[in-house]
Amino acid sequence: MRAKQKILIIDDEAGFRGAIKRFLEKDYSVEEAESAARGFEKAVETEPDLVLLDIGLPDQSGLDLLDRLKSLRPSPTVVMVTAYEQVRDVVQAMRKGAFDYLVKPVDLEEFELTVKHALENASLRNEVDRLRREVERLHRVHKLVGSHPAFLEAQELAIKSAQSADAGVLLQGESGVGKELFARLIHSSSPRSAYPFVALNCAVFSPEIIESELFGYERGAFTGARTEGKQGLLEAADGGTLFLDEVIDLPAEVQAKLLRVLEEKEFYPLGSTKKKRVDIRVVSACNRDLWEACEAGEFRRDLYFRLATIRIFLPPLRERREDIIPLARFFLEQLNDKYMKRFRDISPEAQGLLRSYSWPGNVRELRNTMERVVLLEDEELVLPRHLHFLTPEMAGVPPSDSALAFLSELPEEELPLEEAERMIIQKAYEKCGRNKSKTARYLRIPRHVLVYRMKKYGLEDT
Repeated sequence: MRAKQKILIIDDEAGFRGAIKRFLEKDYSVEEAESAARGFEKAVETEPDLVLLDIGLPDQSGLDLLDRLKSLRPSPTVVMVTAYEQVRDVVQAMRKGAFDYLVKPVDLEEFELTVKHALENASLRNEVDRLRREVERLHRVHKLVGSHPAFLEAQELAIKSAQSADAGVLLQGESGVGKELFARLIHSSSPRSAYPFVALNCAVFSPEIIESELFGYERGAFTGARTEGKQGLLEAADGGTLFLDEVIDLPAEVQAKLLRVLEEKEFYPLGSTKKKRVDIRVVSACNRDLWEACEAGEFRRDLYFRLATIRIFLPPLRERREDIIPLARFFLEQLNDKYMKRFRDISPEAQGLLRSYSWPGNVRELRNTMERVVLLEDEELVLPRHLHFLTPEMAGVPPSDSALAFLSELPEEELPLEEAERMIIQKAYEKCGRNKSKTARYLRIPRHVLVYRMKKYGLEDT
């Protein structure tokens, strides 16, 4: 069932407001306000589709309030109401963006037709706004910067996975590597691209809030529930893609309910006895090894297999050294436009600092670093002194005793880093009885990272 369109009546005549509200409330959700100040508050609070606005208000001209209403995002469609047909005011209102006007006492047949046309206009504008936002998102999505083989492989796999409208995709990688960006890439490249992309960070909310956010609720479903109820994100994403970030933090009871939704494509909002049907694709993300969580009994295996039909590993930025400077330049160009600055490039010395830093916060931290520089400095070149706040971390942490023992046995001749890494992984794998989960714990890396590197070095069948 579609939510009712919202109408706000701003008029100082209580009798007129009451009569119009009674006439409309069967088909629409109607709010009212007796002054410009209260009307603007209500408009901000309720985001109405249509405002019926009296020109002659006691505390502010309706024409001035019209300007303020049109500055809102989203801005409502506005129909002016006047007690007399004064041509100058009407013309001025239309120039300011009013959709139409009505003269009191209103003819109900004319009034009903005007409201219908105004709401059709509101629906059209909302759809145009939605499509414009989608185009902007697509533009951002396709600005994936990187040439590292693992990154290109992840990008190719994401685009291939988008060819299916239903297959679950699990994105794994550290915080800040761009998992939501990849989720948007999958959505925008898929048959569902014309429908909503809805995101939920499961780590942010309590178990109770996550359930109500996902499934929505009817009024009175629990203490503190909004009187009119609330649409859940499952319903909001109908036809499109639901992105569950940090899916590992979903409570067990919500995991069970989500599994049922994916299997049966229907659910009950909290406090409701009426089923709602949905057709969605779920893309999920996690900065830990989700399969390890399954083995530890922290996550449902049956839900895992639903979510992880396709698994994509996004490498950390420290493993993509060749991508650091192209990314930094890309952010520099973006931020120049945002802050109206004139940075042309990054000096060779500053490039060296950026390359040598370990980027624990990954691409997100790199962007924040460039934003700080552009915001605080006023030069044409990024210089080392602009990056002074990065240097303390570069010293790193002291190596462990086991690492020191390993380093003491390094050969005199050269040893390629990749060869050393391959040897370490192979030795650890044998030491742990060829058990990948134990090997990952021994090396203190996520299991999916180990699997990726074993595949990279051809160690899976050794």
